[in-house]
Amino acid sequence: MNWSARISNVLREEHKGEPRPRFDSRDRILAGSLAAASGAVNLLLLAVVGLSRGGDTFRYQAAAQDLLARRSFGGPAGWAYAGYNGLLATAEATGVGDVGVVLFQMLVAACATAALYDLGRQLGGRAAGLLAAGFFVVDYDIARWHLYLLTDSLYISLVSIGTWIAHRAVGRGPGAYAAASGVLLFAALVRPNGWILIPIVAIYWIVRSGLRSGVKVASATAVAVIYAGGAMAVAIMQFGGDASPSSRVPGATQRPNPQTLPFARDLTIRDRLNSRMPIRVLTELAHVKPTFSRRHKVMVVVMLAAVYPLAGVGFVRSRRRPLARLVATVIAGHLMVVAVTFRDPDGRYLLYIFPLFVVFAACGAVALRWRWS
Repeated sequence: MNWSARISNVLREEHKGEPRPRFDSRDRILAGSLAAASGAVNLLLLAVVGLSRGGDTFRYQAAAQDLLARRSFGGPAGWAYAGYNGLLATAEATGVGDVGVVLFQMLVAACATAALYDLGRQLGGRAAGLLAAGFFVVDYDIARWHLYLLTDSLYISLVSIGTWIAHRAVGRGPGAYAAASGVLLFAALVRPNGWILIPIVAIYWIVRSGLRSGVKVASATAVAVIYAGGAMAVAIMQFGGDASPSSRVPGATQRPNPQTLPFARDLTIRDRLNSRMPIRVLTELAHVKPTFSRRHKVMVVVMLAAVYPLAGVGFVRSRRRPLARLVATVIAGHLMVVAVTFRDPDGRYLLYIFPLFVVFAACGAVALRWRWS
C-alpha cells in the first residue's frame, strides 16, 4: 500500500451513527437562493448606508501600505491581522480599492449563508437550515459589519465556513483536509481570535479518524498541551508586567498599544484569571451595550430571549452528533477567549459565534414544532 493510500485510510471517517443527509439538487437550489438573497440584502445596505470605517481601519490601511512598499509591519499587531492587511494591499494593488474589499466581504458572507444552511440541514433538516441561514441574512446586527473596513465581517463569516468545511473534510481524503486547513489558517490571520479554531478542529479530526483509541488520546493530548503552552508563552509576554492603576478599574477600556497584540491591556495573568472571568462571559452573552439605542436594546433582549432557550433545546437533542459537539466547542472556545482577555465594548465578539447559536436554535425550533404538531 502506497503512502497516499495509507494516509487516506488513517483519515477515513468513523461513522458513529451519523449518516450524512444527502445534499441533493433541491438543497443546491435552496443554498444558492439563500446566498443570492444575502448578496442582494447587503448590496442594498451598501447603496443606502454606504461604506463605513472604524477606529482601527487606519491601522489596517497603514499596514497594507507597508506591505506594498515592502516595509515591515512594525510590530506584532501588524502580523496579528496579516490576512486582512494582505487583503487590503491586494485590493489597492489591483485597483478595486475599499469598495472591492467590502464586496469581497459580502461574497464571503454569501458563502457563509450557504454553509449555515448546510449545518442546520445536517443537524435538524431543511427547515432548520432555512431558519439558520435566513436569520443570518436579515440580522442587521451582523449585516452592518459587512459595510465596514474592519476584520469583523470577514471573521464572522469565516467562523461559520470554517466549522462547516472542517466537518465536511472528515473522510474525504487529504485534499479536503488541505482545503479546510487553508480556510482555518486564513481565519487565524484575519483575527487573532481565529487561532482557537485550529486546535479545536485538529482534535476533532483526530477523534473522527481511523486511529486506534490510545493513539487518538495521545495525539489529542499532545495538540492540547502544545497549543496551551504556546498560548501561555504569548500571555506571559503580553501580560507579564505589573498592571497600571488605571487598568485595574473594572470594565475600564484602553486603546491597545500598536506595538502589542490586540488583546493586551497592560494586565497581568493574575488579573485575567480571576473571579471576573464568568462576569466577562455573561456580559458578552447579554450583548446589551450602553452605546445601543433603546430600540436596539429591546430588540436584542427579545431576540436573545428566544434564541438562547431554543439553542439549548437544539443542542440537547443533537448532543450525541459529532457535528453538534464541534459547533458547541467552537462556541465555547470563543467564549473562553473572552473569559481570559476582555469583553469588547460593542458586542462584536458574540457576533463571531452567534450564527452557530442560531443553528442550534433553528434545530430546537423545528424539534418543538414537530413535537407540538
